[in-house]
Order: sequence, then structure tokens, then C-alpha cells
Amino acid sequence: MYISGFGFLALLTVLFVLAIPLLAKFIKNDVTIQLLANRRWIGIYSFVFVLIHVVLVAHFFFNWNIGKMLENPNRLLGATAFIILAAMAATSNDASVRALGKYWKWLQYLVYVALGLVPVHSFNIGMLFMKNVYAQAFILLAAVVVIIVKVGYNLAAAKRPLF
Repeated sequence: MYISGFGFLALLTVLFVLAIPLLAKFIKNDVTIQLLANRRWIGIYSFVFVLIHVVLVAHFFFNWNIGKMLENPNRLLGATAFIILAAMAATSNDASVRALGKYWKWLQYLVYVALGLVPVHSFNIGMLFMKNVYAQAFILLAAVVVIIVKVGYNLAAAKRPLF
């Protein structure tokens, strides 16, 4: 239960982090201002939940056998999302922002790839939470809404060059 719980908590917090700027556009108050100011830290804590989930899975299900962990394509999706989120967490500091320049933002956009991979991974593997059709519908709807709204804002601002 704890293993699935940490995975589900990670997914929810990643969705929350992505929803913060959208909330701030519609609701301007002290709470959304504080959420925006601390969004990076909330994202890092999301990765901590991801890391706990991966460590528990590796230890209790696979006894640290990486080859066995990656045999299943659905676990490979989860591993890909983990690598993306690890890269994002590792570069969520001011030094990385300066060093990577404009490419830092593109790296951060990979979160939307991870957001697409994780529900597929969860729907096919999820031990507890994602077996519930209501949980699946909620997560899928939340992910689609966040992505559509974000893409809509980006398309509206697409007057600037991509690189």
C-alpha cells in the first residue's frame, strides 16, 4: 500500500505543481502568490515522493535487479518518467538555470512528457489507487486540463521564436 501510495502522491503533487501558475492566473491572492514563490520547492518535494516510490519498488519487488525492473514496458514508462523528473530536480537551482540558459526551460517542459507517461504506467501497473475507475478518471481529466490550458497559453504567446 505504501509503495502505490507514494507513487500516487507523487503524481498528485506533480499535477499540483503544474496547476499552480494556472491557479494564479485565475485566483490572485496571498495563497497563490506564496505557491508561485515556492513552486520550485514543491516540485522538489514531488521528486522526493517519486524517489521514495522507486526505491521501495526496487527493494521490495525486485531486490534491486534493474534488468528485471525494466522487462515490462509499463515499468519502462515509469523509469523514463523517473529519469525526466530526476533531471528536472537536479537542475532546479539557480546555477543550472544560468548554466543551461534558454535550454533550462525546455528541460523543464519535459514534465509534460512525464505527465503523459505516468498515468499510462499507473493505469497498467497501479496496485491500489489507480485500479479505481474514479481515480483514473480524475487523474486523466486533471492531466488533460493542465496540459490543454498550458498549451493554450503557450500558443497564445507563440509570437516569440521557439529557440
